Amino acid sequence: MSATDLYVISTPIGNLEDITLRALETLKSVDYIACEDTRVTLKLLNRYGIRKPLISFHSKSKPEILNRIRRIIAEGHSVAYVTDSGTPLVSDPGGMLVHSIVEDGGGVVPVPGPSAVHAALVASGIQFSEYTFIGFTSNKSARRRKKFAGLAGSVFVFYESPHRIVGFLADVYDMLGDIPCTVSREITKKFETHYRGRVSEVLMRIEKEGPRGEYTVVLDTRKQE
Repeated sequence: MSATDLYVISTPIGNLEDITLRALETLKSVDYIACEDTRVTLKLLNRYGIRKPLISFHSKSKPEILNRIRRIIAEGHSVAYVTDSGTPLVSDPGGMLVHSIVEDGGGVVPVPGPSAVHAALVASGIQFSEYTFIGFTSNKSARRRKKFAGLAGSVFVFYESPHRIVGFLADVYDMLGDIPCTVSREITKKFETHYRGRVSEVLMRIEKEGPRGEYTVVLDTRKQE
């Protein structure tokens, strides 16, 4: 392990047992851990008996926090960066941190692990050789529709929240038609569910059961044979 490196560590997306051995060893070895929410990260660290100084770093952090992390690494200390779940920099604010460390001449070491995107794709039943990850879309229907209007000929993966999933799927139906899709919720958790079928079928099921949990959506916009 190099002292002047930032270790970008993927953490479980729900089930705390989905942490890799390498991730645990790295968390035990670094000098500091920068994290999105200290309360969430402490649950993981306590589960595995890890005690490290924590630095809260998130989308609303002041520039002083970023500069503090840069200074810590420049002084020869190792830092791990984790978010609340999954792989950092995928729909979270870690990009600025990594960019800054690279600009400072420090090393950035990815420690891969759980991914909601890949888990949803694997469980979708949709055959693919390539896909496009988009993440969260706008909370405004008009903007979502404009985004959907430009999608065609590929498999696309989105993140969506429980209070927007119904509107999201309704907009998909209106703009792209009744295409094949899979909507996965609570991946790796007790109530993990995968809704597979046409958009209208999936929308009907979610409306009937009630939206809850975080969703990963896979849309197949390719022409059907």
